[in-house]
Amino acid sequence: MRVLIARVLLLASLLAAIPLLQAEKAPALERSLVAQPSVARLGDVGSRGNRQRGERVHKPFRHPGGDEDLVRGKNQASSFGPSERAETARPGPLVTAPSGFDGIGDTGFTPPDGAIAVSNTFIVAVVNTSVSVWRKSYDLNGDLSAVSLAVPARDLDPFFSANPGCLTPTNDSFFGIISFGGISDPSADYDVVNDRYMLSMISFDQLTFDSSVCVAVSATGDPTGNWYVYAFPISPSGALLDFPRAVIGTDAIYLAGNVFLNGASTFDHARVYALDKGTMYAGAGTSYTYTVVGNDPETGQPADSLTPARAVAGSGMYLLSAAATNCATPLTCAGSTISLWKWSWSGVPFQSAFSLTLQGPVSVDPYHQPPDAYQPGSANCTTPGAINCIATNDWRNLSAYWFNNTVYGTHATGCTPSLTETCVQWYQLGNLDPLPGTAPTLLNQHTIWSANQNRFFPSLAVDGNGNLGLGYAYSSPTDYAGIRYTVDGTIGGEVVLRTGLGFVDGTRYGDFAATAVDPHDNITFWHFEEYAADTSGSGLWGTWVGPFQVSAAPPPTFSIQAGSPSPSAVPPGASDSYLVTVSPLNGFTGTVALSVSGPSGTSGSFSPASLTFANGAPPATSTLTVATSATLRGGNYTLTLTATGGGITHTTPVTLSVKDFSISVSPSSKTVLRGGSAQYTVTVNPTNGYSLPVAFTSVSGLPGGVSYKPNPLLSAVNPGTSFSLTLKTSSITRRNTYTLTITATGPGGSTTLTRRTTFQLRVQ
Repeated sequence: MRVLIARVLLLASLLAAIPLLQAEKAPALERSLVAQPSVARLGDVGSRGNRQRGERVHKPFRHPGGDEDLVRGKNQASSFGPSERAETARPGPLVTAPSGFDGIGDTGFTPPDGAIAVSNTFIVAVVNTSVSVWRKSYDLNGDLSAVSLAVPARDLDPFFSANPGCLTPTNDSFFGIISFGGISDPSADYDVVNDRYMLSMISFDQLTFDSSVCVAVSATGDPTGNWYVYAFPISPSGALLDFPRAVIGTDAIYLAGNVFLNGASTFDHARVYALDKGTMYAGAGTSYTYTVVGNDPETGQPADSLTPARAVAGSGMYLLSAAATNCATPLTCAGSTISLWKWSWSGVPFQSAFSLTLQGPVSVDPYHQPPDAYQPGSANCTTPGAINCIATNDWRNLSAYWFNNTVYGTHATGCTPSLTETCVQWYQLGNLDPLPGTAPTLLNQHTIWSANQNRFFPSLAVDGNGNLGLGYAYSSPTDYAGIRYTVDGTIGGEVVLRTGLGFVDGTRYGDFAATAVDPHDNITFWHFEEYAADTSGSGLWGTWVGPFQVSAAPPPTFSIQAGSPSPSAVPPGASDSYLVTVSPLNGFTGTVALSVSGPSGTSGSFSPASLTFANGAPPATSTLTVATSATLRGGNYTLTLTATGGGITHTTPVTLSVKDFSISVSPSSKTVLRGGSAQYTVTVNPTNGYSLPVAFTSVSGLPGGVSYKPNPLLSAVNPGTSFSLTLKTSSITRRNTYTLTITATGPGGSTTLTRRTTFQLRVQ
């Protein structure tokens, strides 16, 4: 990332005003363990018009070792060569898929970066300045038939500005005349279990480099509606969290980034944050915490650019990092290990201690700083900064994905015997939770390269069949910058997703691409990345949203169904039971764990709590018992049953019906003269078939001189019936308005239910 630095001419003109500006600006943000949300509606945010070419803004690249370190590493690349290794990737047949469509066009901010999140119904794509939403349609066979634009490209400034803690151009300005705020480096993800979307960006002040992470979560599964926007300040004052990457984990939203100090010029350390997604989904004040990452085991330098893995099942988070790019010996800079880190909770997340542990470095093929990439009209791209070449940044890990207790990762590297091309390296790690003294294992790796071709800025995901989907940008002296993917992890399975159309300003190319698995079928990949979309020669960028598949065979999975053996409603304090059936499909094997969530006042347990399936096993059942508290009121409540196994999560709703009664008084208020009488009708209202007799015990709040009939109150009133209550005042009753309470009791499941209501008596 790398933030937008204020232009020299603008700063020069403001130099004399800086003391005044600092006096007017808010004080530096301090770390807090609680963040409060604001609400924004994505569908209401204004669309973003493209800037004119003369207004183009470039985001600088921030290398932990500084620009000179990066240049030395790129210049020394020619002294290394790749090792030979047999291809061990899992092949899969290519199947036909829709070709894709243009995403967000050039906004005048370079680079776009890019992130994508996909649900059964929507596609959300975001770049540094804008976000768009598309709606998917399917035919009767369940095949994708159309994609329609639901929200055109919307400006992210007003969206994140809903929270004043976000240092956006709107929020961080001098009387609205000159803006100091900026936003950059988007992440996006979709929570398939809870049907929620997440967008995150870094926000920052371009003069002080104060920064805060802005994270928005959708209020429902519809991303065109309301979002809760949070701001998490970065400490200390003047600290910039660069290159932030965020994903949704099972128990939290996890985010990692690099902290720069001293005016964002000095890399200090990497951090990993955990944000309480449960409270964020509810739009409530939320807890968060973070830890500082230690040193890289290969270089001994502070580790940088950790990437949290998408789709992690189970508590905590796995993160990958390549060797620290801030090399201790930049003149011979190369990496040969990948580090696996794990965030763990000792108990309930955010209520217990946590730790970030280096599980161990894993040796992989050597990798090097990638040379810049050729495009038609460029020359000498092995020399950093050569004109018209495409900047490829460095070797830091760019994508991580969890599947079946393994983690995949990918990044760019220099390749071919002379290392004159940049290429894509990927790897798969297993044994994620090794015994003390052991390390994770390398299960698979490959480097995708060919002579006179460049491949850079990769992203990957893994489908339900365990097939790797890997997309990346490409270019050459004869190919404009486009997008390719591979269906088997090697160059032999390489396919063009989008061809480049013309020259692109490669001074800063998109640092991020994104690949997501469609939960509709769990086999379709959606890839989102920059490409050269301009045929005019102006160098403008475009983005492409493209689907592809590795295998059309349905992945092993299972289904979950639930029904109630006791379908009648239960009173508060009683229990209900449900028969839960899990059916293995398409050869699924393994253990499926069961859990349930519901409203306050309910708790559930399974017998048994998990079901294990061998190959060809029939469906199996478990009994869910749901207990209700005496404080739960009558009504119909939705419980969510969750089944998790083999990296797959399925949910199903069940309805808990609670029978109860309430009482009402009509009219709710009555006026009488002193000495007069007021008559009310008291009704017992049943909910969900409550039919037991109700006893009325008292009328409280009566002033002096007031009596009531019947007295005593009735001890057996059937639900659905009414009786008359008469209040008689006297000459000593004081003129006033009195709020009275009538109380009734009735049998519950394990206790007596007490219900009350109020009404008024006005005495004149």
